Amino acid sequence: MAVFEKLSVDAVKKLLKIDYEYYRNNHDDLIAFDNSKLLEHYADYGYAEGRIPSPLALRENFFNTFEESTYLEIGPFFTPIMRGKNIKYVDVLSQKQLKKRAKDLKVSQDIIDSITKIDFVTKDGTLGLINEKFDTVISSHNLEHQVNLISHLNEVSRLLKLGGSYKMVVPDCAFCFDATIKPSMISEVISKSLNQDKIHSLEKVIEHRALTDHNDSALHWEDSLKGFKPYNLIDVSRVSFAIKEFKEANGEYIDVHSWQFRPHTLSDILQSLIELKLIEFSSVSCYGSVYGRCEFCIELFK
Repeated sequence: MAVFEKLSVDAVKKLLKIDYEYYRNNHDDLIAFDNSKLLEHYADYGYAEGRIPSPLALRENFFNTFEESTYLEIGPFFTPIMRGKNIKYVDVLSQKQLKKRAKDLKVSQDIIDSITKIDFVTKDGTLGLINEKFDTVISSHNLEHQVNLISHLNEVSRLLKLGGSYKMVVPDCAFCFDATIKPSMISEVISKSLNQDKIHSLEKVIEHRALTDHNDSALHWEDSLKGFKPYNLIDVSRVSFAIKEFKEANGEYIDVHSWQFRPHTLSDILQSLIELKLIEFSSVSCYGSVYGRCEFCIELFK
């Protein structure tokens, strides 16, 4: 089964950002290419090969900070993306609860000691309790856990100043434990919004607990470059466990992935939601996955 869909030049041009000078100068075989040829190369080969199309494709460059800007980080857990006087944090657990959680997970003491104060504690994960405006909202490996994607994005938009942005690092489902699960579709995103779902469905709990794969991104990249991924037989015991867990939760939230995305599929979905006026943003900037990594960077602008 092929891991990658073949993207046309038009699809790449619409959905993914390329810094042509960077792309040209960081690959010796492309040094003589003009921008048009670089675009063709990225569509035909670079995207599938995980070539870095822009410095902003790397999380270490993507989350840049400016002293005059204000930031809100969603779900910092044990290791915040950013630290500083202009950064506030929102999480479902307080600092005290995070420290206990870290201790239970046998996290090292130095990490436990560095766990930051949480400015806004939201038990249900929504953001309605926050009455401040920020220049930038950031999150890492958070979007895929949201039950109602449209509602979440509009909550973030409400917290942003005009011209602000929502910067996200999102798992690439081809290169993490979601590799055996098909990418989510816009029909699912809109359906969950209209249904006003509050918890993950039994389908999603079974997917996450029973149908996921290993989490070695390097091995997933090896398989993708071969043009296939192995089929995993269903483990009935894992399915049974997932069903039992869902029933015993009795309507309470179970934390699993609700969504699976590739860079181009999420960019396409978000741009379409903007055109449909379902989310309050004006544009999207998305960068392709980088070889050996399991994530990609994407930004929504208000």
